[in-house]
Amino acid sequence: MRIIVVYDIPVEYDDYRRRLREHLKNYGGNFLQLSVYEVDVTKRELDRLIKEIESIIKNCNGRVEIVFPCKSCYEKIRQVGVRLQGLK
Repeated sequence: MRIIVVYDIPVEYDDYRRRLREHLKNYGGNFLQLSVYEVDVTKRELDRLIKEIESIIKNCNGRVEIVFPCKSCYEKIRQVGVRLQGLK
C-alpha cells in the first residue's frame, strides 16, 4: 500500500526530524517536499513503521500524520509546475 507521511516537528527538535527523515528513506520513502514522504509498504511493514515512528518522536514536541490515499485519490492528483532543481 502507498502511504503519505507528513510531519511537523519544531526546529528545536532538528535531531528528531533528521532521524525520522533517514528512517523514512530506509523504507524507500520518496521525498515529495519538505516534511512530506511517500512510502510503499506492506501491512506488516506499516505496523512496524508506525511503532518505529512513535519511538523516534516520543520525546519531542511534534506530530506525524500518515495518510492512506486510495487508488482513486491518486488518479485525481494533478501536478502543476516543475520540481525545483537541487531539492532531495
